[in-house]
Amino acid sequence: MVGGRRCIGPIAIAVAMTVLAPCAPAGDATLTFRAGCTTGERVILAAVGDLLFHNALQRQALTRTGDYKQFWQSLTSVLRGADVTYGNLEGPVARAVALGGYAARDPGRRWDGRVYGAPRGSLVFNYHPSLIEDLTDTGFDIVSTANNHAADRGALGMDRTIDALEARGLKFSGTKRRDADAYYRWAVKTKAGDMTIAWIACTYSTNGMPDRHGQALNCYTDRARVFEEIRWNAQDPDVDAVILTPHWGIEQSPVPKRSDRAYARDAIAAGASAVIGTHPHVLQSWEKITTENGRDGLVIYSTGNFISNQVSDDQRTGIVALVELTRTSSTKAEVSAAGFIPTWVTRGRHRVNEMRINAKRGARAFSSSLNRLPTGNYVSARDFRNLPRACPVTANATEIQASDAR
Repeated sequence: MVGGRRCIGPIAIAVAMTVLAPCAPAGDATLTFRAGCTTGERVILAAVGDLLFHNALQRQALTRTGDYKQFWQSLTSVLRGADVTYGNLEGPVARAVALGGYAARDPGRRWDGRVYGAPRGSLVFNYHPSLIEDLTDTGFDIVSTANNHAADRGALGMDRTIDALEARGLKFSGTKRRDADAYYRWAVKTKAGDMTIAWIACTYSTNGMPDRHGQALNCYTDRARVFEEIRWNAQDPDVDAVILTPHWGIEQSPVPKRSDRAYARDAIAAGASAVIGTHPHVLQSWEKITTENGRDGLVIYSTGNFISNQVSDDQRTGIVALVELTRTSSTKAEVSAAGFIPTWVTRGRHRVNEMRINAKRGARAFSSSLNRLPTGNYVSARDFRNLPRACPVTANATEIQASDAR
């Protein structure tokens, strides 16, 4: 059992013509990939979980000398050092939009509980647009805007969030403007060296907030569109890899939903290289899925929280997930290695830092939250480019230095 779910062996699965690899069990197991031993151009993607700014964090960030990036400053070397860095932007960043989604007088860069922040006890978010500059300054290249808080400030809030993101050049996937073309393409592309990576974000819900213009891509009611985007981009000769980032699952559950496991298998079979999930606010297991033609895909069911004011140890434990892609001269990129850097949120004067692990202790060195992951894929922030693989080839030997061009 992994995280309370039953693992299945390497048997053929009739769904989507994929083979489900053995689950990565708790302990010292390591996920490795066939492309890990090939030579070619390599890039590393870093993915963090929920960027969730409760009132306590907003009040710290929106002071005269405060900012948002103070919370994760210690991890900046990894976020900047990866070739592409992704996070889930859990809430609007809508200038001068009040509760109810109405335009309001902008109070400036301060927490007021009405435009920026929320009344006590409310979980209807809006962050000051200075957050976006803090994200780009610390290495973020792309965010998901598709999550259950996407519509917290209504249609206007989604529009103004897009305005703010585009003004700072931070790419996003998962939402669109009200007046977007009916044939809007949801995938957004990032460059890493000579590689082009397509990102597709979707959400299970907008928390009951009306989305009358269909501005947020829904993983389930818009499933046909999601899979059309995956196939379209996987077949595009100018796209090297497709990453799906669904906001799904059950909050606080350490176990992925069975239906989401099937969804992930179908996404990999359709052409996604990796599926990186968010929403549960806790870590969930990883899975390697091998397609009929032998291509390995990676599923990270939940990356947990990156920064929040949630209180349990499970909610304060997160990761920087690391996904290496390798492309030879004649093929698209494939997942070739993966790893994770454990993180921990200190509350009060909020900070997220690397969690130090004594790897010599094996599985005993990892908390119950981290033991849901293949602990053999643990890496330190200092050594994040040397990811585990089943051969002596190292990323450093063949990687392209895309980060130098960022």
